[in-house]
Amino acid sequence: MSRRIVVLNWRDPWHPKAGGAELVTKRIVERLVERDWSVEWFSSAYAGAAAREAAGGVEYRRAGSQLSCRFEAWRRYRCEPATTLFVDQVNTLPFYAHLRFRGPTIAFFHQLAREIWHYETRFPLSLAGYVAEPLYLLPYRTVPIVTVSNSTRDDFVAMGHKSWIHVIPEAVDVAVLSAVGAARGQNVIALGRVVPSKRFDHAIRAAAHLRALGWRGTLDVVGSGDEAYVAKLKALAARLSARVEFHGRVSEAQKVELLARSALIWVTSVREGWGLIVTEAARLAVPAVVYDVPGLRDAVIDGVTGRVVKAEPAALAAASATLLKSADLARYGANALREARTLSWERTADSFESALLRRLRPGA
Repeated sequence: MSRRIVVLNWRDPWHPKAGGAELVTKRIVERLVERDWSVEWFSSAYAGAAAREAAGGVEYRRAGSQLSCRFEAWRRYRCEPATTLFVDQVNTLPFYAHLRFRGPTIAFFHQLAREIWHYETRFPLSLAGYVAEPLYLLPYRTVPIVTVSNSTRDDFVAMGHKSWIHVIPEAVDVAVLSAVGAARGQNVIALGRVVPSKRFDHAIRAAAHLRALGWRGTLDVVGSGDEAYVAKLKALAARLSARVEFHGRVSEAQKVELLARSALIWVTSVREGWGLIVTEAARLAVPAVVYDVPGLRDAVIDGVTGRVVKAEPAALAAASATLLKSADLARYGANALREARTLSWERTADSFESALLRRLRPGA
């Protein structure tokens, strides 16, 4: 049985637009290499990146642009043996590897775009993308899928997916807190790429609501984004007299420090694949209050590790006000830490490998 994998993703882990999906894939394939899998990752080219590079035992190849890399992939792998297993990681624009190459394919989806189209693109392209997504994914209906949450699995089932869907557990790099320390202050943190689909404006409005309820903490906004968009968020915070500190992009150590001193984390995205930042916070015993949207409702156990609330700032503030005044806040943090302890990259790699082996079985 061949143990060669080709990962197709227009972004690699160092691409300027790389995100959590690429980090998760990198952690998985590095562990697969340790288990005697041969892994090659093909992506688009970008400034400063070599056409060929080896890192962590993985061969990285780069050619073409965000769009043309699909043609470049076909040129490179059209004669690949039928024993090579392709991992088609779909980030909006698919490679359709199962239609173009002889080897078996697994499609790897962290999430569907769906409502994100309405936040990240202008009308009418936003509407076109929202309507078109289920259509351009139709060719994947018979392809086995790996994903990271039950929400994404359910999205595919609703779209009429015909093959099997394997859900893997997520993990993060943040080290597990050895013990829950003394009670924290009142600060709340919201972090990630500062883009419209993350709805940081909702977090700022919730901070204003919370302040009206007597909260005396600060909302720490951590992450970078388009300068004009960040300026709009700062103007909104000033207009609402919300106590918000914008930290911009920070180092990993600074991020952990900011998380560790927070009482709560807020995540207000329109949807996520899972919500890696929720798990990062949980490993530091920081409970989350998140919107009831795909991915986030999977990452938080409502009433145990945090709260899952209606997607509106007032609901976010009300649930947070109750938690911050409750003696149970520390219990929520301890529960979050307990659940986070069960997650590891080894467990993630184990689950992903089981999907690969299933796909390589005859008739799978």
